Amino acid sequence: MEPDYVNESSGRRFYRAEQVKEAALVMRLRAAGFSVRSIAQVLPVVDDPAHIAVVLARHHADLAAKSAAVHQELANLDRLRAYLKGHPEMSEVKIETLPSLKLATVRRVIDSYDAEGELWNELMDLLRHSDAVLPSSGLSGATFHDSDYRDSGVDIEVWVEVTESFEPPQGLGFSEQPECEIVSATLRGDYSQVPAVTQEIGKFIAERNVETGPMFNIYHVGPAQNPDPTSWVTQLCFPLRASQ
Repeated sequence: MEPDYVNESSGRRFYRAEQVKEAALVMRLRAAGFSVRSIAQVLPVVDDPAHIAVVLARHHADLAAKSAAVHQELANLDRLRAYLKGHPEMSEVKIETLPSLKLATVRRVIDSYDAEGELWNELMDLLRHSDAVLPSSGLSGATFHDSDYRDSGVDIEVWVEVTESFEPPQGLGFSEQPECEIVSATLRGDYSQVPAVTQEIGKFIAERNVETGPMFNIYHVGPAQNPDPTSWVTQLCFPLRASQ
């Protein structure tokens, strides 16, 4: 930006008030990811609310697409790290006691495991229209009711812990799960490592000749808390049958 006046003896530059305002706008545009070329195109229309709204909306969409691409690359990098390591980053497999839980749930058959997010969106929306109370550090997770892996039409139930029983609106369920023994291991990293952890748990179960119920995950840290897949903490659980 050309100064309004330059003091020849000191070299100090002086700007008009409107130039300072424009300079501040340029700095904000740069901080928002606009290129120098884009800024030159934005400045002439900045006083046109309709036009600038379109420009900002388009730029927001571009940034969101780049962000999604970066998150996907991070997930792919995490998968590569797990592949090259040769084994998942997980805790030892063990039998432990899961305390009794009161749960708000949504269960239905969806297209694929990748569509689990649809159930979470549905659950959160239903909870907003209910009188359910969630504890500050309650558990959340998903139960997989199919007896084996399926390519489509998967029966999944997502759930969050609640403090007490409530009258659920249509579409939302409530259940009380008694204390139970589980075989579990905790995974650190993205969900591509889940099959490897499940295999290790399967070996543990086979060696001890015990029977288990439907697998469920407890999401201690997931995408809702941190978009970085390397930070995710998932506890994979298989409840022991009551007869054991």
